[in-house]
Order: sequence, then C-alpha cells, then structure tokens
Amino acid sequence: MVQKKKGKLNPDERRENALRPNPHLGYDRDELGMYLVSRGAYKIAESQFRRAVWLNPFEPAFKEHLALCLYKLGRYAEALQWIQEQQDNEKKNADSHKLLELIECKINKR
Repeated sequence: MVQKKKGKLNPDERRENALRPNPHLGYDRDELGMYLVSRGAYKIAESQFRRAVWLNPFEPAFKEHLALCLYKLGRYAEALQWIQEQQDNEKKNADSHKLLELIECKINKR
C-alpha cells in the first residue's frame, strides 16, 4: 500500500482523477459494495458506494445501491435524498420505486 504524503495523491488516486468521469469506472466498487451489503458490513459498503458514485455520477444503480445501504444503516432521510436524486435523473424502475416507498414509510413512522 502506498502512503500519501501531505498534499500529494498516491498513483491510484491520480489515475482515477485523470480518468474521471468515465462511464466504465466505479463498477468494481459497486460490486464490492453489494458483496459487503450481503455480508452485513454496511459501513464499509457505504464508502464503496460513495466512491462508485464519485467515479461515475451518471450510473443510477450506484445511487440506488447507496440509498439501500443507507436504509439498512437506518439513515432514512439521507437514503431518501439519494433515491429521489436517482429517480429525478433517470426513468423510474420498479426496484427503486419499492425502495422509495420503504424509506418514506420508515420516515413517516417516526
């Protein structure tokens, strides 16, 4: 693992910055995040989803997966923001609609 010096990026981060945004980036982070969600490691998965969204903000599935992870963490308001952003930018699909209903139900029960 390469250590960062103050103010300097490691080679991997420089490469990602040079390539961003690219429609092919982020899928490895998303895949790892989904694996971590299936194992219950939601905090670690959240960081992977956030990185995937940062690398490729045009992929709606990344935002949907981040919203699911935040829902599992009990952070319903933040999850609602992400799922609404995903739906505003893309056509609505059945899975994201169900997740939106779940989140809104949890928020209304508070």
